[in-house]
Amino acid sequence: MESAANTMNVYRTLRLLAGGSLAVTFAVLASAACGGGNDNLPPPPPPPPPPASVDAGAPVATTAPTAAAAPAKAPAPPVTLNPGAASPDPQAPTPTVKLTAPTRDQVLPADKAGDFAVKLDVKNWQTAQGSSHVHLILDNKPYKAIYDTKAPVKLSELTGGEALAEGQHILVAFPSRANHESVKTKDALTVVPFWVGKKGDTKNDPTKKPMLIYSRPKGDYNGEMANHVLVDFQVANVTLAEGKEHVNVTVTGPGIEKDLTAKVTKFGTPLYLDNLQNGQYHLKVELVDGSDKVIDGPWNSTTRTIKVDHEAPMDMSMAPAPAAADAGAPAGGKDAGAPKPAAGGKDAGAPKK
Repeated sequence: MESAANTMNVYRTLRLLAGGSLAVTFAVLASAACGGGNDNLPPPPPPPPPPASVDAGAPVATTAPTAAAAPAKAPAPPVTLNPGAASPDPQAPTPTVKLTAPTRDQVLPADKAGDFAVKLDVKNWQTAQGSSHVHLILDNKPYKAIYDTKAPVKLSELTGGEALAEGQHILVAFPSRANHESVKTKDALTVVPFWVGKKGDTKNDPTKKPMLIYSRPKGDYNGEMANHVLVDFQVANVTLAEGKEHVNVTVTGPGIEKDLTAKVTKFGTPLYLDNLQNGQYHLKVELVDGSDKVIDGPWNSTTRTIKVDHEAPMDMSMAPAPAAADAGAPAGGKDAGAPKPAAGGKDAGAPKK
């Protein structure tokens, strides 16, 4: 009984102690009940950690949202090569272009050929800088644009830096509108062969056979000039027709998976390239017979390379003059084939300022 009384006294004492834990109370009771302490008893468990405080204003951690996928870039429109509407022929009297120097089959001394002055006789076709002009071509090289037809042009300006070799050479000239579309009326085109050094055999004269003359495009096409690019040519001594002689055009370059082709069976209809991308394009223009075989002739298969850059600044010195004045019309008359806004590129043949 005394032991029980002691236990009750200890219990009351512990109840009076503030902060005592229930685990300690039972440990002490057990010790008192057993008549003393036991060093082998395990220590009481640690108190549970205080609950983490929650800040209602703090952002709740969540999984980072997945960034929205960027919209897919629309594919570039396909490059196209299609016929365009030919400009109306100039009203009568129609333009004529003649070469007065050199004359047909004239022989030029080899050591003086580069300085020989080419002279033009142009009628019913007024020219002006940036507007109507004449395309002058030597040996199927890229043309030189002639804006002042009274000024003589040295042969060395037409060779592209090459020396004039001995033998036969061919000069071609024809009027061109401001957008570089050639005039294709009767007597607009002139073709003159001549010789350097000494005269050779004239029996196989290529200028008397079917002949293709490449004109456009050429050079660099920057900014807006790279849109709606003209493909144009002249022919001599041949009439184009379906199933007979015709011109095949082939284009390769950026955005063209398979060769882009066109067949021209009616002379006078220009072609236009649209949706060109930045980079280089190669154009092959060929005069062929009804079975698509290239007709024999030194100019009848021509390949040219052009460069397109939509971001590059347009060379305004090559842009045509406003169409307010029709420079191509005969004096005192109106040209029904007034120049269209240009779709051309940098013209390496334009006169330097």
